[in-house]
Amino acid sequence: MYKRLGILTLVIACLASGCRQPTAAPKAAATASDLEERIERVEHGLVPIFAGALPRWKKRVPLAERMEHYDTPGVSIAIIHDYEIEWARGYGVLRAGGNEPVTPETLFHAGSLAKGVSAVGALTLVDRGLLDLDGNVNDRLTSWQVPETELTAEEKVTLRRLLSHSAGLKDGFTDRSSSDALPTYLAPAGKAPTVTLQQLLEGDPSVDVDGPTAVETVPGSKYRYANADYAIVELLVVDVTGKPFPTFMQETVLGPLGMASSTFEQPLPEDLRARATIEHDVNGQPLEEERLHFPYLAAGGLWTTPSDLARFAVEVMLAYKGQSEGVLSQELAREMLSPQIAIQKDPFSDAYGLGLHLAGEGQDLVFQHTGGTWGSACLLWMYPETGQGAVIMTHSASGRGAIRFEILFGIAAEYGWPLAR
Repeated sequence: MYKRLGILTLVIACLASGCRQPTAAPKAAATASDLEERIERVEHGLVPIFAGALPRWKKRVPLAERMEHYDTPGVSIAIIHDYEIEWARGYGVLRAGGNEPVTPETLFHAGSLAKGVSAVGALTLVDRGLLDLDGNVNDRLTSWQVPETELTAEEKVTLRRLLSHSAGLKDGFTDRSSSDALPTYLAPAGKAPTVTLQQLLEGDPSVDVDGPTAVETVPGSKYRYANADYAIVELLVVDVTGKPFPTFMQETVLGPLGMASSTFEQPLPEDLRARATIEHDVNGQPLEEERLHFPYLAAGGLWTTPSDLARFAVEVMLAYKGQSEGVLSQELAREMLSPQIAIQKDPFSDAYGLGLHLAGEGQDLVFQHTGGTWGSACLLWMYPETGQGAVIMTHSASGRGAIRFEILFGIAAEYGWPLAR
């Protein structure tokens, strides 16, 4: 959710550079007899990031050691191989100093990983003919309107541009980092936010935002990451369907995909709350609020597990390959994983699709997204052509989430992914 700073940018920079280990052939799927050995190699094979934020491919360190190094009390991982979840494990504890363990069924705050899931929900309405990817969203919005200016005289704010962060919008609630003070519009565990999306978008003086949402560049001309894009998508979905966003997403995406440990409800329902993590700040200390609930659900209000996000990713990959009759058509899955807007001078990715970052091409095509809040850091990384990928979730903002990349590098090396070649 927060802006990408420091080590994150430097880590990703090395992904686009030559700091990779020699090419290795992809490894075959693990059999029942060697799967435990493979998992153990991953658990003891993280690639550490040292001075200059460069991965040291020749050095391997244990996950437990890096969790202690980064003051990260808990981690959960799910691995996809050949379009199936090959394994999932939890490590550490729900709260620093506690003894209740993280398991594969433990819920984490997904942060901006919610955007890809929300994008699929919105695209189902396109499949059903209820929304148009390229129509002016103001024609369908009834609860709020995008302010029209001379910049929107010819080019309009559309669903495609909102989903690809190319709508030309700047908001007052995106550009803050995990080390900044918590905005007052966030709600603690057990409570729902009282601030509305309209108040956030309008820059209500009584709300802790940096100003109103406005069109600052011609829509469709430039990439600019903004949580307002998905706040507007959320309003659009609610206005068109007449359903609360959590209900719509449960009926349309989460339920059909078997994501039984996932919800957009705020606060968390009691049955899910009982196995949700406590979030930790940049120092690895438990947040006083325990968990943070955002008023912008589509942009960052999802609580889930790596296995549930893996189920989502498998569905996107199979739909992309034309091998699913699930929630998304192949046509829109291919739109989702097609570059919609180039990302200039950003080594994080080459382009943004519909709800996902994109890089590479052919067999090396990858779709990915990070998710960061004031108390969590997560990562989704997928190869749709080969059906491989990983979801890594932590409940700490310490080290700006660098441990998720060290885990990713170790997984990539073990499985022979393009990232490690």
